[in-house]
Amino acid sequence: MKTAKPSFGHIVLSQILSRTRGHCVLTTNFDSLIESSVYQFTNKTPLVCGHESLSGYARPSQIHPLIIKIHRDLLLDPKSDPNEIDCLDPKWKEPLDNIFSSHIPIIIGYGGNDGSLMSYFETMNRPSNFFWCTTNPNNRSQRVQKLIKKHEGNVVQIDGFDELMHELLWVFDEIKPIKEVLKDITEDRSKIATKQQEEIINKSNAKTIDLELSALEYSNLADKELNLEKRKKIYEEAIAKYPTTGWLWWNYTYFLNFVKKDYEDLNNKYIQALKYNENEAGLLGNYAIYLDRVKNDYTKADEYFTKSLLLDPENVAVNAEYADFLKFIMNDMEKAKIYYLKTLAIDPENASALGGYAQYLYRKKQYDKAAEYYTKALKFDPENSANHANYANYLKNITKEYDKAEIHFLKAIHLNPEDVAVKTNYAQFLLINQRKEEAEVYIDESFNVINDKEYDVTLELWFYRYAHYPKHYEEAEKKVEALLSKGIRSLGWNLNENIKIAEKENHPNRSKLKEFANRITQK
Repeated sequence: MKTAKPSFGHIVLSQILSRTRGHCVLTTNFDSLIESSVYQFTNKTPLVCGHESLSGYARPSQIHPLIIKIHRDLLLDPKSDPNEIDCLDPKWKEPLDNIFSSHIPIIIGYGGNDGSLMSYFETMNRPSNFFWCTTNPNNRSQRVQKLIKKHEGNVVQIDGFDELMHELLWVFDEIKPIKEVLKDITEDRSKIATKQQEEIINKSNAKTIDLELSALEYSNLADKELNLEKRKKIYEEAIAKYPTTGWLWWNYTYFLNFVKKDYEDLNNKYIQALKYNENEAGLLGNYAIYLDRVKNDYTKADEYFTKSLLLDPENVAVNAEYADFLKFIMNDMEKAKIYYLKTLAIDPENASALGGYAQYLYRKKQYDKAAEYYTKALKFDPENSANHANYANYLKNITKEYDKAEIHFLKAIHLNPEDVAVKTNYAQFLLINQRKEEAEVYIDESFNVINDKEYDVTLELWFYRYAHYPKHYEEAEKKVEALLSKGIRSLGWNLNENIKIAEKENHPNRSKLKEFANRITQK
């Protein structure tokens, strides 16, 4: 019983007890699962009568859910010997008579094998109705059958306690969905605890933060600090004071990697963090993302993605990131597909995985299905710039819905103005729509901010200059040739429209233009 936890059925039962007045539970069990679920999943306080000496208090309440334990509570000398449970303690008769004078008995998961409660049912006044729920109606004892017949009761076949509670779920979801209730309760408790802690911190540390703060207090101060440089200093103070606190290192590396994007000596900081969190799947996944995106150490990134998912195969974020890594870096689309679908099995509304799977379908030329997943992705996260950009390319290349494509390109740029790849793709869109002056603005902007790692985008930009801007022909030809000689490619990219327009504009070297396009887009 130490490790026993309330099941889904207990969660629903706690709602039945707390949302409607006067309900009570009568049980021969002496575990604490029912009252634990009321405490944990509602804002009610149950009245637990776990001993016959408390029977005088066993009255249905308009405020407190009532739980009666006929065989006592686990901590109150519970009855389990056959001789002990053969008879009902006389102190229970009056409160039970009172309860069943106004309550309908619904029996769930009780076999009628003890003498105490079963004897009471056999001698009780006939209630207004009587339901006996069982997983196997044909496996009832003669004694139970006689009891049901005596009370003119009903036998209800069920699949189990949890399953029956799930059947009742719709009643309470009509009032307010249980998922929302549980979320609200958790958020309210968290807000109250956080507010009270902040009040304590503010009161005791109003002068300066260099007093004796706990690691948690340092972390809370860092969370509230909007200035990223100051937040970093708070973390550094905390780490200096608590150098072996694993979760603090985890928070610190997350902040540096994903919030401040401060990569100086971050690899060593991750190594230190992993020293104290060697089996934390989330941290291993974060390190894998750093190795992939920042260090470009793809072999090691693959290793840490694998370690993370071995420890926590259901981690949505790491599964989605690993799928992207397999697609973009390892160019293993079939393996990427497995992890996209795995992510969606865990979280069907994960916009990143929906968009990634859409890209897989796009490359497989399953265009109708790809469009379906692009739309789903944008429905669940309308602010995802990558999905807007990829959908824009689909509309541009496949359906030729240029007006609609432009809306998504501009949305992607608005959401992530530093994404050079999106600006480059939008520049191509403008070029094939013969808006050269507008395209040149985006090409120039991209060249101003592009870094050495974005070789495929760099190659595309130089090709556009070579195809469409005479003043750049000579330099662009040399740059494209140099990048191609290094093995840089933009495989699968479509440059056909650019070639058509360049030919109409009398490009001086059409054969070279086509040669470049073939070498850029094909293996």
